[in-house]
Amino acid sequence: MSEGNHSYDVVVVGNGALGLSLGLELARRKVRVAVLGQPHRPGAASAAAGAMLGAFGEVTADHLTSEHGRIKLDWAHQASKLWPEWLSRLRLDSTDTDLLTAKGTVVMLNTVGVPGIDTRNYKAIRESLITYGEKFEDVDPEDIDWLDAEPTARPLQAMFLPNEHAVNATELLMRLEKAFLAAGGMLIAERATRVDHAHGRVRGIALESGTILRTGKTVLAAGAYSQVVLDSVPEQAVQIPRLISGYGVSAVVDTADGTCPPSVIRTPNRAFACGLHVVPRPGGQVYVGATNIVSVEPRETALISDVLFLLNCAHRQVRKDLADSGLRRIQVGNRPVSLDGMPLLGETGLSGLWMMTGTYRDGLTLSPLLAREMTALLLEEASSIDLEPFRPVRSPIQPASREEVVDATVTHMLATGYESDWTVPIYWPATMEHYLHVAYTQRAQQLDPTFTPPPELLAASRLNPVLTQSLLDYYAASRGGVPQAGGSSPAAQSPSRGQLTVDDLAGEIVRTLTSGGVPRPRQDADALLAHVLGSPGPKDQVSEEAAHEVRALAARRAELIPLGHILGRARLGGVEVAVTESVFAPLFPTERLLEWGLSAISDIQNPVVVDLCTGSAAVALAVAHARPDAQVHAVDLDEAALECARGNAAARAAAGDTTITVHAGDVADGELLTFLDGKVDLVLANPPYVPVGTEISPEFGKYHPERAIFAGTDGLDVIRHVISRAGRLLRPGGALAIEHDDPQIEVVPGLLAASGLFGDGEGHRDQEDRPRYTTSFRK
Repeated sequence: MSEGNHSYDVVVVGNGALGLSLGLELARRKVRVAVLGQPHRPGAASAAAGAMLGAFGEVTADHLTSEHGRIKLDWAHQASKLWPEWLSRLRLDSTDTDLLTAKGTVVMLNTVGVPGIDTRNYKAIRESLITYGEKFEDVDPEDIDWLDAEPTARPLQAMFLPNEHAVNATELLMRLEKAFLAAGGMLIAERATRVDHAHGRVRGIALESGTILRTGKTVLAAGAYSQVVLDSVPEQAVQIPRLISGYGVSAVVDTADGTCPPSVIRTPNRAFACGLHVVPRPGGQVYVGATNIVSVEPRETALISDVLFLLNCAHRQVRKDLADSGLRRIQVGNRPVSLDGMPLLGETGLSGLWMMTGTYRDGLTLSPLLAREMTALLLEEASSIDLEPFRPVRSPIQPASREEVVDATVTHMLATGYESDWTVPIYWPATMEHYLHVAYTQRAQQLDPTFTPPPELLAASRLNPVLTQSLLDYYAASRGGVPQAGGSSPAAQSPSRGQLTVDDLAGEIVRTLTSGGVPRPRQDADALLAHVLGSPGPKDQVSEEAAHEVRALAARRAELIPLGHILGRARLGGVEVAVTESVFAPLFPTERLLEWGLSAISDIQNPVVVDLCTGSAAVALAVAHARPDAQVHAVDLDEAALECARGNAAARAAAGDTTITVHAGDVADGELLTFLDGKVDLVLANPPYVPVGTEISPEFGKYHPERAIFAGTDGLDVIRHVISRAGRLLRPGGALAIEHDDPQIEVVPGLLAASGLFGDGEGHRDQEDRPRYTTSFRK
């Protein structure tokens, strides 16, 4: 492929059930459409799904108490009516087999769960069936064919849903591809990397190969991997609930006796998951599913612990002899989970960029309906259902109060213990429940004063700092006044458009930076605000556009990208210098080294100063600014650093500071600056000092150039040369200050003494009381 030769009306990113269904619907309408995705679908839920077409088997009591939950149930009910014709049209010739693998669904209520979840949800399923006038039959669990649970997990009640079937997910995806190609669609076996856009509109989508597909409309339907593409448009990504993964494990089993049930057998949804279910497959096989673990990044391999848990549940709760069955394969799927647990459906704030994902557990079930409705919207036709409640750009949807969310989180967490067949002293559950309530309430308060994530995300956030940061980022962005989808909510208590003050925004940014582990969140927040806003008063109002810009910068800083690299400049000793990503960004601890150096030459007229490993020349220029009478020399080996240093030197000279001299040179070179031998009053150095292979913060290990950070196996390679060069350059009594890593404060004085050129070294601490630099004087 080559750019310019491939133009489409619509490009769909994602080749799971939703992406292929949308592509098929568009292709049948004679739209030029391409569907992107790797054939093995590493981030999709579809390939590992049980593919139950269950509108009511998925019902929970909590869904029925919220408007958005009821909308989703109504959609699922409508979708169930579309499946017979949908499957019929996928049968393109006589060789195509029936995709249905199960006739109806049995929902059982067993002794494993807890009443606050299982019994409530079982009743909610029954009540919903009655409300919608759908057929069901109460049955005696002992009469259910193939069900043979262990006595400790015996079912108490059961009902048969004759209209809730299941399909073979693998065959369904293959059939969708076949029908899509037959309708004239284009399948491209690559992942998208970014959205190409300009002037507020989509122009195309870039692929891993470098190809750019030209299109005015792109639909992100790649599940959890949609976030990768969305992040290429950060000003949009910050306004949309971030997508993470609900990683799940399922298994296909060859039954011991070659039999399988005629229907799906399942429990209600429980313990943060979609309930245990066994689905018949051809050839004496059954599908067993499925676990659900919140994971910020999609997983492609299964954890052994999850496999053991799943298989133990299946043979204990459904059929004892499954333990003697053959394990055909383990499957891994990634359900896309938005940070408020609700779908992302519709156009984003970037014209031509659409989303169709985040349905969490029912994307396959909803696929015929959503494909039809999204097609209508893309073609600017009237739609049959209103997707507006789930538009992507929104404040968090809050279907429950904080107290209700915390209660649900605690109950589901305890339920995981019962489903794992735990044995604990009789008084432990009540004690754990109390302290879990305290812990989750505190956690919710730490995340936001008003917004509360869904129970599974609240639980996961206590152990996952990346998820925590994502929630904080989204909540902070939502404070900018983006309207709440679907009506009133706690978001209505947030500042509305045009009412956000500088103080409000500063508080958000500090919290965002604090959660990201930024060392100086208040100072960095002030710098970001000043960069965008200038010098407004604390009660001045901030426009939505300016607030979004500040939040986008704060999100980058929370990833520990150096502040200097984000702003393109840094301050040291009252001097501002330009900083590129190829140069070490000066940091505030170096202020102490600078202060010591200036005090060491305070009584010397016309001092000569050398700054070794100068980088941006910030230290050298700060000396020249403070001491206009000084003769200052700055040295570096790296070409990018030298270019940056010379540009900064010229800028400061133009501003009236004393001109410094920038030298290209290596501190390991014995001939470096020989014309200054014995004439220098002060040598300052902030050299690379981290041992190679050390795991350090991304701020230094990932975002700074390696040559400015690492220095040999012990981190002292450059420091040794600095001591040697300084010993030659300094006059007797001349001063030396070297910045170094914390543990090296025990080592550097010994290196100074071993050189025979310096007196005793003295260690000094920085503003955070960390051992930061060592000083000495030439003998």
